[in-house]
Amino acid sequence: MNGTIKLDTATDIPGRTGNWATQGAVAAGRGMVLFGFTLASLVLWTVLLTAVALIPLGVGLPLTAVTLRAMRGLEAKAWRHVADWCGSAAVAPRPAGPARQEEREPSFWVRFGSLMADPDTWRSLLWSTVDILAGWLLTLAPASLIAWGLFGVIMPGVWHPIVTAHGSNWYAFIHVTSADTAWLSTALGIAFIALGLLTAPWFLRRYAALARSFQNPAQYPN
Repeated sequence: MNGTIKLDTATDIPGRTGNWATQGAVAAGRGMVLFGFTLASLVLWTVLLTAVALIPLGVGLPLTAVTLRAMRGLEAKAWRHVADWCGSAAVAPRPAGPARQEEREPSFWVRFGSLMADPDTWRSLLWSTVDILAGWLLTLAPASLIAWGLFGVIMPGVWHPIVTAHGSNWYAFIHVTSADTAWLSTALGIAFIALGLLTAPWFLRRYAALARSFQNPAQYPN
């Protein structure tokens, strides 16, 4: 039986309380979690391609079925997080296969045929492809800005060893060759951190909108 995940009001959405810096830090962390799901999808895609290549050897079809079910399960877990964090509505996915009849397990071919004929299987494959190619940019961008900003903040403590080692030390558009330029990098780094925190909730909402566009519209409760 499908379970509905629905948040009715903005006050129910986790992470909507606190100041802008707290909200941004929470959203950036959640983006990193979603990026972890993207990496897992990449691994499953690698396994799937390997399974398809092994079909002539007789072991590819069972491995393909297992991998497709794993990809659908992974997508369902990721979407539950998106629904909780962004206040979207979603339902738990139905089983990826036919229901049992008379307490007997359907044959492999029946289950495999049902899996391949299910539009949700292909929708899941399409979304995971888009997520791997582009979606991760939305989830990783805020944390990347914050990390880049932190590097600028610590520049006064690291610039001298870099320059002494004859390294070409650039921070964004600042060529760091002295203490003065190092402190300019600190100021710019603080700006990058602020930008990452300010934009993190927006990036998370855009990722949720992108993910929802690949969901089955019939899954959304009215």
